Amino acid sequence: MISERSYPYATVLPVMLVVALFTVYPLLHSVYLSLHENVLTRPLDNDFVGLQNFREVVTGYYFWRSLWSTAVFAVMAVAAVTLYGLGVALLLNQVVLGSALLKVVVLLPWAIPAVISGIIWRWIFDGDYGVLNGLLLVTGIVDRYVPWMSQPFSARLCMTVAHVWKQGPLAAVFLLAALQVIPAELYDAARIDGAGRWHGFRFVTLPYLKATLALVLIYETIVAVATFDLVYVMTGGGPADATAIIGWYAYTEIFRFLNLGHGAALAIILGGLLLGLVLVYLRALRAEEA
Repeated sequence: MISERSYPYATVLPVMLVVALFTVYPLLHSVYLSLHENVLTRPLDNDFVGLQNFREVVTGYYFWRSLWSTAVFAVMAVAAVTLYGLGVALLLNQVVLGSALLKVVVLLPWAIPAVISGIIWRWIFDGDYGVLNGLLLVTGIVDRYVPWMSQPFSARLCMTVAHVWKQGPLAAVFLLAALQVIPAELYDAARIDGAGRWHGFRFVTLPYLKATLALVLIYETIVAVATFDLVYVMTGGGPADATAIIGWYAYTEIFRFLNLGHGAALAIILGGLLLGLVLVYLRALRAEEA
C-alpha cells in the first residue's frame, strides 16, 4: 500500500520519468556530443576535445553570419507578429456581426502544420508561377514577374509574412483574452474625463496588456530564433545566406557535413541565447512593474 505521505510523489513520478526520458537525457547527450569529436565520416574517432567544438563554430564565418541573419529575422518577425496580433485582437474585441466566424477564420492558419504553411507561401512568392506575381501582373502593378526569393531583403520579408500568417493567430488569441477581462467601467470613466480612443488605449488598454504582451514577446522570440521549417521549405538558407539563421546552420553541420559535435555545440549555444533573451524580457518586465 502507498502511504498518504508518499502518494503525491508516486503520482508525479511517471510524469517525471517521461520528462527525463524525452528532455533531460537528450540534453545530457547533446552536452556529451558537444564535448567530443563526433564526425560520421570518421566513426572511430570519438576523442574528448573539451570546448574545441564551441571554439571552432564560434570562430567560423558562418556562425556570425547566421547570428546576424537570426537577429534580423527575429526583430522583423517578433515586431510583425505582435503588431498583427494586437490589431486583430482589437478588431475581434468589437461586437460585430459574424465575429464568431471571424475568430475561427483568424485562428485557422495556426492549426496548419508549419511545413505545409511554408509550401503554401513558397508557391505564392515563386518568381516563375507565383500567385502574388500573377495578381500584380494582372492589376498592372508590375510589368514582369519579380523573383521575390532571390533578393536578401525580399526573401527575409517573404519569410516574415509566412511566419506572421502562422504565428499571428496565437498572439491574437492571447491578447484577445486579455482584452476581454478589462472592466468596461474604466473606458466609461475615461470617456467621461474627455479621453479619446487613443488616450483610452494608451492609459487603459496598454497597462492591462503588459503582462500578456510580455508573454507574447517571450514566446514569439523563442519561436522566431528557433525557426527551422520555414527556412528549410522556403529558402534553403539563401539567397547569399540571408535567411541562414542559426537553426539552419546547426542542421547543415549535422546533416550535410555530418559533424555531430559542431551541431550539438550550436544547439547548446542556441539554447543559451534563448535563455538569455527570456531573462532580459523578465528583468525588463520586473523593472517596469517596480
